[in-house]
Amino acid sequence: MDTHTSIPDHPSATDHVDEWVIAMRAKGLAARTITERARVIRQASHTAGTNPASLMPTDIERFLARASSPGTRYTYYSAVRAWCRWLIRTGRRDDDPTDALERPRMPAGRPRPITRAQLDHLLDLDLRPDTRTKILLAAFQGLRVHEIAKIRGEDVDTGQGTLTVTGKGGRTDTLPLHPRIAAEAAKRPGKGYWFPSPTRPGQPITGKSVSKVIADALHRAGIQATAHQLRHAFATELLTHGVDSRVVQVLMRHASLATTARYLSVSPAQQQAAIGTLR
Repeated sequence: MDTHTSIPDHPSATDHVDEWVIAMRAKGLAARTITERARVIRQASHTAGTNPASLMPTDIERFLARASSPGTRYTYYSAVRAWCRWLIRTGRRDDDPTDALERPRMPAGRPRPITRAQLDHLLDLDLRPDTRTKILLAAFQGLRVHEIAKIRGEDVDTGQGTLTVTGKGGRTDTLPLHPRIAAEAAKRPGKGYWFPSPTRPGQPITGKSVSKVIADALHRAGIQATAHQLRHAFATELLTHGVDSRVVQVLMRHASLATTARYLSVSPAQQQAAIGTLR
């Protein structure tokens, strides 16, 4: 039977999360990942009524049971497991309570791209210049909202035809520059953030802000979709035009082809054409 007395409370146990945050920063994890992981652990601790270093299997199970969706449950489990592995690795705990649990299934999900007709309709709206540029970066470069938020003039090299993107975990990639983005760059400053924060001098806007602006534009266009679905559309359009899925993986900056596959929607016409090749 689980008891919290089996693991004595360390006098600084409540500070371990802060120490973990420092360790994750040193490892180079993305700020958003670090913030979310720390939030999950503190929430799990609050739910269980114990300090974060003393979570037991039943505590974690109850916490996971409160998750609103399979995807959230998987994310919570991953954060808790990373936390427990760090505790063991640093000598703060001897056992891993997640070993006693079955890993939640990662939801396969279905691709939900907006159609090209919907994208064209969206771009036909009388959009603010900033909003239009954000939509184009998502739909024609496949950028995530937090990547869009951090775009700087220095990231765009129209001479070489490249765009440098800082993505998850601080990873930097150089991508081919789409002509429509090159045209947008001509209207933007060559240095500094394209979308500076109005309230935080020297800082960009947040990814959440980008997501809301695009979502509002989609709503105005009568399209029930999210900003991230423009990224889905980017991948699907490439596939529709015959681009190899491995190339799509590179352009999407996915570590695994399996991750890319979740974004790729194969149209009925493509399926019919594939069947038609059989003789």
